[in-house]
Order: sequence, then C-alpha cells, then structure tokens
Amino acid sequence: KRFSFPETYLADGPFGLRLLEKRKNTEQKFPTVNYPSSILIASSWDLEAARLIGASIGEECKEYNISVILAPAMNILRFPLGGRTAEYFSEDPILSGKIASSYVKGVQSVGIGSSIKHLACNNQETARKLNDVRISMRPLREIYLRGFEVAVKESAPWTVMSSYNKINGVYASENKWLLEDVLRGEWGFKGLVMSDWDAGWDGAAQMRAGNDIVEPGYEIQYNAIVKAVKDGTLSEKELNRNVKRVLEYVVKTPAYAGYQFSNKPDISGHIKIARRIAAESTILLKNENTLPLVGASKVAIYGNAAYNYQKGVEVKNISLHNGLISSGFKIDQPVTDAYEKHVGIVDLKQGDAALNNGMLLTTFNAFPDKPELDFSADQLKKQASENNYAIVSIGQSAGESLDCTSNDFTLSENELKVIDKVCTTYHAAGKKVIVILNIAIPIETASWKNKPDAIICAWTSGQEMGNAMADVLSGKVNPSGKLTVSFPVKLSDSPAYDNFPVDITYDWVYAQHGFLPRKRLPQNELLVKNVHYTDYKEGIYVGYRFFDTKKVNVSYPFGYGLSYTTFSYSNASVKRSKGDWIATVKVTNTGQVAGREVVQLYVSAPDGKLDKPEKELKSFAKTKLLNPDESETVSMRVTDYMLSSFEENNNQWIADQGNYKALFASSSRDIRQTVEFTLKNKFEEDLHSNLLKLK
Repeated sequence: KRFSFPETYLADGPFGLRLLEKRKNTEQKFPTVNYPSSILIASSWDLEAARLIGASIGEECKEYNISVILAPAMNILRFPLGGRTAEYFSEDPILSGKIASSYVKGVQSVGIGSSIKHLACNNQETARKLNDVRISMRPLREIYLRGFEVAVKESAPWTVMSSYNKINGVYASENKWLLEDVLRGEWGFKGLVMSDWDAGWDGAAQMRAGNDIVEPGYEIQYNAIVKAVKDGTLSEKELNRNVKRVLEYVVKTPAYAGYQFSNKPDISGHIKIARRIAAESTILLKNENTLPLVGASKVAIYGNAAYNYQKGVEVKNISLHNGLISSGFKIDQPVTDAYEKHVGIVDLKQGDAALNNGMLLTTFNAFPDKPELDFSADQLKKQASENNYAIVSIGQSAGESLDCTSNDFTLSENELKVIDKVCTTYHAAGKKVIVILNIAIPIETASWKNKPDAIICAWTSGQEMGNAMADVLSGKVNPSGKLTVSFPVKLSDSPAYDNFPVDITYDWVYAQHGFLPRKRLPQNELLVKNVHYTDYKEGIYVGYRFFDTKKVNVSYPFGYGLSYTTFSYSNASVKRSKGDWIATVKVTNTGQVAGREVVQLYVSAPDGKLDKPEKELKSFAKTKLLNPDESETVSMRVTDYMLSSFEENNNQWIADQGNYKALFASSSRDIRQTVEFTLKNKFEEDLHSNLLKLK
C-alpha cells in the first residue's frame, strides 16, 4: 500500500474467460463467452481470426478487472490421446506459434496481459506433475520450443507459464537453462514467468531458475525460499530480480492505472464473433454432392451429442438441434422427442471444475455416458421416407489432468451401429446422410468414413456450436477450416505409440501417488515407463513429419479440408528480398460459390549434414473471400533461420547450402505448385547457452 500497488487478478481459460456468472450477495450477472476451442481457432489458419478472438477475450477481462488471461496453451499435439488436445493448437510448431502470436496480440491490444503456456513439453496429462520428459536437444528445440520462440519474439506476451513436468530430470519451473538462458537470454523475453498451479516443489530452486511467481504458493515453498536466503544458497540479488519483474508487471495493468472497469463487456458482439469464427473454421472432411443442404429441407437428427451439448461457463450453449430449428430447418419432431427422453436433462459445465477423486478437472465436450438410441428397422425406414436428410452427431470428450484411452479413439459399437443403420436405410430411400464430429481429440475414421455422404469436423465449437453448424449446413458460411493434426488410420501408426501412456488410467496413478506429491520420488522406487518418465524416441518425426516421410497412410492428412468451391494455384515464385525469401502464388476460385483458401508453404531441404523430414511447414496464408473466377496473389516470408535445423554436437542452428523446394499446397499431401530456390551460403547461428544434458 505504501507504493499504491493494487491487487491484480489472473483468470484461467481455456476457451475464454473463466468466471462464475452468478455471485453471492448480488443479483447482477457476470456473463462471459464460451469461444471455439483452441484447436478449432487454429483450424481457421487465419491470423486475424485468432487476433479477434484474443481481443474479445481481452475486453471481457478488462471489464471484469482481470489483468491476465492464462492462455493460450500451445503445447504440441504429439499423440491423438492427449487430454488437452482441444486446448492446444497443432502438431506443428510454426502454425502453433503464429496462431498464438496473433491471439496474444489481440489480448494485449486492449491493455490486458496474456500468459502463453506451458513451457515446455506438457504433451501428456497422465502423471503430469511427476513425469520426466526424456528428450534430446534437437527435437526439444525444433518441435517443442520453437512455437514458444515464435510467440515470444512476435507478440511479447506479458507472462509465460512454466509447465508441471520435468525435462531431462529437472522440473520446468526449476530449470534455469530453460527460463533464463533460453527464454530470456536467447529469445529476449522481458516479462514475468509464473509456475503452473502446484508445479515444482523447491521454492528456492524456482526463484534461482527465474520462475518469478509460484502458484498458488505453499508454506513449504515459502520456507525453502527464506531458508535459502539465510544460508546463502539463494542470493537477495536473485530474489530482488524476481520481485522487480513482478512489480514491472503490476505497473502495466489497468488496475494500477486506476481503470474503472464496468462489469459490462460487449457479450452480444462477442457471441457474433464466436459464431462466425466457429463456422468458418469448421473442417469439411467429405462432401459427395450433399452440402450445402437444400433450403426448407426436413432433417432427422440422430446421436446423443446433438441433444446434450453442454452449458458452458454459465452461458447457455446452442445445441445442434436448437441451432437448426432457429435457422429455419424443419426437424423430425418424433425423432427429437425420442432422443430428449433418452438423454434426459443434462446441465454439464464446460470449462468449470469437476471433482474427480479430489482432483479438479477441466472438461472439453463432456457427454453423459449413455448408449446411443437404437431405432428399429421399421422406425428408421419410416423416418427415411419422411425426411430429406439424416444428420448423425458423434461426440467425444476429453479432460485436463488425464489422457484419453484407446476406447476414446474408436467409436463405440453403438455409435458405429447408428452410422451403419442410418446410412443403409436412408441410402435405400435415396436420401443423404451427414456425420458431424463434435470431438475433443482425433478419432478413428478410416473404417466407416465411406458410408456417409458428408462428414464435418466441428471439434469443440463453443457455445454457438448449433448456430455455427446451421450456418455451414445451409451454405450461409462456406467452411474454410483445415486440419492442424493428422488423423491416423490406427493408433499404433503414430510414431509416439510406444512412448505415450496409452490406457494407463488416472485411478492407477492416483492410487500410487495421490493428487499433490510434494516430494521427489525416492531413488529406489521402481520407475514406470510413460508415467514417471516418457522417452521422446520419435525425435523430430512428429505428426505429418513422420507420416509423410515414412509413407504411412493416414485417414486425413495434416492441412486437409474441403470447401463448397474449388481453387487453382498458378504463377508460384520464390525470390530473395532483403535477406529473406518471399514466396508468392496466385489462387483462383474455380467453383460456383464464394470461398476462402488456405495456402500452406512447405519446404523440402537438400541432402546435408542432418537427417530432415520430407517436408516441413514454414509459412501459410489465407485468401480473402474470393468470388467465382476471382483471384488473389498471396505472399509468405521465410528466413534462412526458419530453414535451419539444430545441430546438437556444435550447439548451433544450421541450414545447408544447396537447392531447396518450396511446395505450395492445399494440404501436406496435396502439393499444387513446386518452385526450387538456392541457398548459396550455409547458414549458421551459434548458441552459447549450456546444453541440457540427458541424465
């Protein structure tokens, strides 16, 4: 109080500001918007969309006196079963970094701070507070740190959150190499570092490492800090450095400036933004002369997920069923009545905490555990005769603090039965079937995707899911989303399959260790693979880098997504400009309706000192809305540094001289134009920070 430093408040996401709408001792409500999930925002491949979402969330924070939003989460999607897949962006670090940068710029454009998280390697939820990520320097830098590097350099977030896990034996929040040498020394980060909630255990080590705030802070950490200062193992200079960073954060906040928050953000305007971006980011996986639907069509809606879309963050979500009705579709009411009776009244809260064995969980797409409704053959036949289309909605949930299981990857017997019976019956009547995937992780699609006429991946679409789907189905919005993660044919195809906690349950981990371990594991304890430690043996070969290089079939490749129109690419070029490479290509709408295209720029490197993937994403661009026959030339910039790989022995980034190929693509497996360009001189950038040695 002597220095007029106010209290400042931080709030969690992940899909918008996480606050209670109703509070004690007041009739006023404090609504927030439940935005599309991070993976859906990234599926837009649209930097402006990410910025707009960030700015909307930032405005809600500012008007509710929140100084920092603990988002975005931007860890790499290493394996399909990751519990926080919906909260992350992509399997590719460049895409993750660019989308995160735009999100952060949006949040901070209104004077609110953003906290990018979780630095680093929080790629599994199973035993996340115990797990030791064992990884070599090259994949650590090229895959798991590079996205954070892009976000830090391009958007200067106010804060960075360190992760729960260890990296090569050292907790991230106690890792001076990571937080001081790399984050601040190499990348130039000037802000505040905070721990994840309950991360690490040694308060003094966290202070020495440059982890400025320990959240929430326990007496054991406080005592460790005081003891270390008294015995000289933590200097007052180090502690003052951390305090200085905290105060530098405080003086940037609206609270310090005395901002008079209103408690009345523009919720109605933000809902419109959430609806539009959810619709535009939707991924059209299949469309055989089916979508958009003919106006005034009568539709039967099947699947539990269409009727119980959860209420999120105290704001009523729009179910698929209600969204279609409000958009003028005629709904088969007897089918709806049967499902509503079967499902019952569901009031789950997305983004709210659910208690599980004493553990706070954040759920994404939480659905009740009920089998799908099974209509008889005669009932289905009658329904097919009375409707123009059938829609089958499939839901898949996930949650923070635990990973999914192999059963979550595959559809249940009941779900497969619904798809099969509906498709067979409706096709016999000459009618079309659309499957909508309201999912929080990639799922198995190869075994059934040939049956329906159209498939839509909606991911976790936020509170406007039903309205957004109505916009897409009706053709009001032409979907332009592209996958940010590969859909494998089967789980075992994934390069991380043997090094991920597949089917290791939370209950087992909890029984072994409890929820909040506040001590190191005893040296003589038997370490369990993929629980106490995880080997990242696939190295840099994550996602499409593995599938495309090793020629492994996928159900849907990275970057894939259809449109209601078609596009051609022409006049591709790569030219040197001010030391960088400028890649351009002309995109023309060759179809019948307006649409947007995502151009993905991959680069194939010449043979050189280091083994390289077949191709790697280096940049991307999204066109404006192009009318039929309209064209746009998009431009993408690539630096020599972006072409480089990390050479571990010499602790340096290198890009070999020689002929490179720029691949202008609509997905990682749909290359439209190829241009060769030559790097005449080898690129080298030496680093002086010490290597983080494997134990």
